[in-house]
Amino acid sequence: MDEVRRIFQTYEPRPLDVEKAYAVLIPLAKLDGEWHILFEHRANGISQAGDAAFPGGRVEAGEGFEQAAVRETTEELGLSPDKIDVVGEMDYIVMGKRMIGCYVGELAIESLDVLALNKYEVDHVFTIPLRELKTMIPDVHYVAHHQQVADDFPFNLIPGGKQYNFSRSEQGEILFYNIQGEHLWGMTAKLTARFVDILKGKHLSFNQDDKEG
Repeated sequence: MDEVRRIFQTYEPRPLDVEKAYAVLIPLAKLDGEWHILFEHRANGISQAGDAAFPGGRVEAGEGFEQAAVRETTEELGLSPDKIDVVGEMDYIVMGKRMIGCYVGELAIESLDVLALNKYEVDHVFTIPLRELKTMIPDVHYVAHHQQVADDFPFNLIPGGKQYNFSRSEQGEILFYNIQGEHLWGMTAKLTARFVDILKGKHLSFNQDDKEG
């Protein structure tokens, strides 16, 4: 038991089955005396081309999620790290084999003109005042995700065999914002909505009655 105790006293838990880790930054900047949230419009020729997104990308070997969020922001917006002040970590997303960490940060800029955008990754940026964003309600659409059990699954090894009640279908929410003609959706919209909820004092709670046996 001493060996078990020694191992788990310093063990850092992580989601199971995650193979790829990403990190994004929700950038805030005070422009013309008012706080804005900044989004990127992703350039053509890269993944998710044309999407509105936060600065971010893959967590590289040897770095943490926060380091990756800052590094990607410096590379995409052309800012030095000393112009980015990470104020805290927000909720993260686990989707399949991917995990996306999210941080909130202040950009020490007074104008978007000081940004030297990496045009390979970022076509342009746009902002919206926080006070305006807090009044917006995203549209909600639904996508069903179906689970298919392989034919060679060893049903004979589980109770009920082929009659076992797998959770074979899940319905996911897809949020959409229309901000200055930019269609903000998917994970970026989900993180945006969660950010606004936190600002409004709304916190997640797990249903204690919804327990598995």
